[in-house]
Amino acid sequence: MLLNNENVDYLSEWPAHYYEIEDINERERILQLAIEQKLDPALDEKRLLILRKRFGDHPAEKRADLFLRAWMMIQAASAGGVSFFQKKRQKKELCGYLMQLGIRTDEKQNVEKDADVEDVCGYILEEEWKNFAYTYLASCTGSRAYCSTLFGIVPIKDAAVAEKIAQDIDLVTKDYPAAFGLEEAVRPFRSIMVDAFCQYIPNGESVWKSMHE
Repeated sequence: MLLNNENVDYLSEWPAHYYEIEDINERERILQLAIEQKLDPALDEKRLLILRKRFGDHPAEKRADLFLRAWMMIQAASAGGVSFFQKKRQKKELCGYLMQLGIRTDEKQNVEKDADVEDVCGYILEEEWKNFAYTYLASCTGSRAYCSTLFGIVPIKDAAVAEKIAQDIDLVTKDYPAAFGLEEAVRPFRSIMVDAFCQYIPNGESVWKSMHE
């Protein structure tokens, strides 16, 4: 991705440069300009809806990535395994986290229906998932804490890091949801995460295949 640059015309060939705008407040500002100029009227309002779903409604110096938070909450929940006595509660919580990611489930009776986001689950949401996948993988491979063991002292080799990332993708997008019968609901999101892993991680495709033979 490109760094924000005052000389870059992000509206040129809109929305080709949309995800090159790394500052989320600036991304929203440029998107608002695109809406005013009716550059992509069929989709820009949906882009704004999905942007605010992922980063919240209120500008801040650094807006939290709510997709990442949902991902991490699923990771944390899965670490404790599935309890027979708590399974109903755990499934309700998981459905809530999946809804935060824009993933529809059949548990609408257990979580508040997000009708507006459900209506646009399609191309725009998939593009946001692709951007999330890219930024997530970049943060993993660039994080000293993620790429190390023994409390960040002993570095893990690149191949082991790739395998650890792949294991986390499996855990969040397949293994834990499958424990509650939700693997089909998560499948489109999983497909994007796997494709991104194979594309952006060095030797990602071969690593993935070797782990899933």
